[in-house]
Amino acid sequence: MAGGGEASWKLGRLAAGELELSGRMLRLTNTDRVYFPAAGLTKGHLLHYYREVAPFFLPHLRNRPLSLERFPEGVDAPSFYQKNAPAFFPSWLRTFPIEYRRARKIDRHVLVDDAAGLVYLANLGTITFHTFLSRIDDLSHPDILIIDIDPPPADSHSLEEAFEAAAQTALLLKVELQLLGMKPHVKTSGKRGIHLGLPLDGNLTYEELRHSLAQLFARLTETHPDLATRAMRKERRQGRVYLDAQRMALGATVVPPYTVRPTPTATISMPVTWDELETLPHGQTFTMANTLERLATVGDLWAAVITGYTRSR
Repeated sequence: MAGGGEASWKLGRLAAGELELSGRMLRLTNTDRVYFPAAGLTKGHLLHYYREVAPFFLPHLRNRPLSLERFPEGVDAPSFYQKNAPAFFPSWLRTFPIEYRRARKIDRHVLVDDAAGLVYLANLGTITFHTFLSRIDDLSHPDILIIDIDPPPADSHSLEEAFEAAAQTALLLKVELQLLGMKPHVKTSGKRGIHLGLPLDGNLTYEELRHSLAQLFARLTETHPDLATRAMRKERRQGRVYLDAQRMALGATVVPPYTVRPTPTATISMPVTWDELETLPHGQTFTMANTLERLATVGDLWAAVITGYTRSR
């Protein structure tokens, strides 16, 4: 595992002080601070998790601009999103400039190459990492397709009811995609939703993919109008699953597999098999406490999403 010592498949806890990792010297601070009060997990547990999960997690981040969701005082305290890397980031952390014309600004998005980068950012309170759908070698052509299945809201559906509706939608989309000759993969979002993932050859633009997704979603919502909708306004969704093709856009981000979510139990966005999807009670089954042991058994079920195609451009 990352860190140079014996593999540890149980969640541990890193202590404050200096840590050598990936050839870098890090200084860990406030590791006793409770980050997930309901689960009794500290910042030290978070740092240990990201160090150990790095071999599985890093391939899903490599060369993708990141946005960071930071909770310096834990999940029950104020948080913020960070796109632009501050000047105090160490020089060994690569960044990539992206121009946002509407906002008339350029943000330097951080890139993570190794376990040291992961742990450094987690030490700043980063709980959730968000990635672009394209890589820095060709930002305008995504190399993965993510379908975000947004379940009914919590005020109308329990966690289990919402997940059941999302899972039913995912299974219908799986059939549609298989009819098109594709092999979709599935993962929990770590909260209430479900993500489908497909590798792309990098030859299609975001606009072309949005058009194809809109057609796919139109077919499904027409044949299953009581289950899913494309209505953008929440009051028009009426407790149905929401499918939005507009999320496939340059600059949009998605939570990658194995990132931690800011929930009371430190849940994980976890790849599952299609058989597992049909038996899961909800999407918050996997947490920091049980993920490493699962990965030791099943490996990375989403490896094919990022390695299924060789870029031809």
